[in-house]
This record gives sequence, C-alpha cells and structure tokens, in this order.
Amino acid sequence: MNLPEVTYPQETKDRVRNLLVQEARRTPKRKRKWLALPVVIAVAGTALAGTTAAGVYTANAPVNDKRGIRCYYRADLTTTYPVKANPKVIMPPYITTGNFLPGFDAKNNPNPGDPDAGMQQISDPVNQCGRNWDLGMMNPQGITDDLIPPGFVQTKPTADPSKSSANGMPSDKYGNPLSGPAGPNKLIGHYVPQLTACVLDNSVAVIPGGPEICAHLGIPSLEK
Repeated sequence: MNLPEVTYPQETKDRVRNLLVQEARRTPKRKRKWLALPVVIAVAGTALAGTTAAGVYTANAPVNDKRGIRCYYRADLTTTYPVKANPKVIMPPYITTGNFLPGFDAKNNPNPGDPDAGMQQISDPVNQCGRNWDLGMMNPQGITDDLIPPGFVQTKPTADPSKSSANGMPSDKYGNPLSGPAGPNKLIGHYVPQLTACVLDNSVAVIPGGPEICAHLGIPSLEK
C-alpha cells in the first residue's frame, strides 16, 4: 500500500501540517555531521503527526463508529488469499467482527443501507479480535501458522461459573459452550499474538504487533 492511499481524519492532517510548518520555521543549530541523519529521520517522522518528549513522532486518531472492527491476519494491509477449495474466491486481508444488538430483527432493518445496522459499539476492539484469534478464526488454511511460536501448546478451555450457554451447559469466559453435539469445543485456546488497534479508512483495524506497528505501516494508532 502506498502512503497516499491511506485515509487520515482531517484532525490528523491538520496536526501534521502544523508540525511541518513548525519544523520548517525552526532556526537550525550548528550540529556535527554525524548528528545530521537522526535529525532527517525525525523530520520525516512528522508525516505521522504528534510528538513525544523523546522527540519521536507518533500518530493517534479517533474513530467514532466502532460497530464493525477489522481483525487483520497479519501486519499487512493489502495481501489477499485465494480459497484453496475455490481459488476464484478471494479472502481480504482481514475479517470484520461485531456484536448484534439483542433482539435486532434483520428482516425489518430500518437502515438497509447501513452495513453495520443493528450492531453494538465495541468498547474494546483488541479484546474483540483477540477472541477471534482464541477461537481459531484467524488462521484459515494455516495462513498465520508462521506467527505461532515454536512449542506453543493450545490451552484447554476453562469453564467460567458466571456464564452458561442457552442449554445451561458450562461455558468459557466468552460464553462459548465447552461441549456440544460434536463433543468438546476445539476452537478455544488457539494462539493469540500481541494486538494493537490502529485506524484505517476511518475504521478500527486491529493488527498483530506491538504499539509501534501502526507507525510502521504508516497509519495512526487508535486514540484512546
């Protein structure tokens, strides 16, 4: 993905513009030649807006609508994946996740033009996508096998006494049944990498990686 293709909120654009103007107006001080490179790197970082006390530029952007959260398979915003059973079907680099409002009637949707109609606002996008990783949904066709550390052992589901499924059977901490017609639920306890909430196309994008991953990809971090 080219940086010009990334959509930033207007507030972030204004902040970037102000930082660039301030940087240009500064009176340059005499520096030894070996210090020139770090200065150039720091100035280039203004493209990501905002500063810290250490002089490292970072970016934060808000997202008002958090009903549909993008969970990315990898720290890669563009790679798509053909479905092995039908190569003509292409999986995007993420899945979209969300929670429906209790009692929502999709057949009588008052906002049919809204793809997220009937969905709840997600207060913790990282936990929302972490659940998908835990359930094994983020490794279709083994495309994220290389992210799993050697020696990783899938944990066994643990019942949460405060939760139960519709039939009264014990559930895990997310409310998923520990057993069913097919036996124990094997889609719990999968590897969950470190995840970070970023902003892309005015949507929350939860991406595998530490706090630096958003800047590495050239997109803002989600403003808390």
